[in-house]
Amino acid sequence: MTFIKTISTFLITLLCVTTTFGQQSKPKTKILLIGTIHFETPHLDTYELKTDDFLAPKRQKELEELTEVLKRTNADKVMIEKPLTQQAKIDSLYNAYSQNKYTLTVSEREQIGFRLAKKLNLKQINCVDIFYGMKHDSLVSVTAKEKNQVYILNELGTTANNFMGEIDRVTKQNSITGILKYINTKELLQKNLSLYLKYYAKIGAGENYIGAESVSDWYLRNLAVYSNIITQIKPTDQYVILLFGQGHIPILKHLLQNNDDFEVVELNTVLK
Repeated sequence: MTFIKTISTFLITLLCVTTTFGQQSKPKTKILLIGTIHFETPHLDTYELKTDDFLAPKRQKELEELTEVLKRTNADKVMIEKPLTQQAKIDSLYNAYSQNKYTLTVSEREQIGFRLAKKLNLKQINCVDIFYGMKHDSLVSVTAKEKNQVYILNELGTTANNFMGEIDRVTKQNSITGILKYINTKELLQKNLSLYLKYYAKIGAGENYIGAESVSDWYLRNLAVYSNIITQIKPTDQYVILLFGQGHIPILKHLLQNNDDFEVVELNTVLK
């Protein structure tokens, strides 16, 4: 009888602990990742689009329509691709814009980010970027020449230019909403990431692994951005929108999907 009583007490205790644990768990924060093209050029990317005029009346109307749809999420935060160190500057510009004392520049960070945050009545836009230089990039071409792997970089260049050409055609033929829906598909996100994983990682493999180290530079930047994202989200935040260059999204998505504090929202469920 004593043994049975002990078992019963243990089970009751376990049930209480389990119940308490369940009660303490909080709802996941939903996070919508929006991979974008950069509206302004020239930029720092090796391969970039020749963008059209996003300040033209047609594009401005499309931006209004896009942000009206995104407004329905009632997001608690809007995060943009601006360095964390520039938060004070962005605060000043956004504050001026909120008071109708600042005209938005062509940057998608402002055209979408500022515009959306104002519609959501947010007091601040969160800067989450940090720039890590691709310090091994300069060694990639040197190593490729030494190891007779220049053909890999040539293949990379051809693939990247074709990829940019594809997005450029989509940009010219579609609304901004249509562009974002297209470049955030699983296929397009994988295409971008594969430029690093399919080509760069091969350079110097078996010897100095310069290609792999160059890829690690890219992952390091995105990991640092991820760190900035998760440290700026409060437990009370129910919904967050992240606006970032499309090339970053595959890695950021993978990281956030594997953090059980978050539920990643697919863009095509919002932009229909």
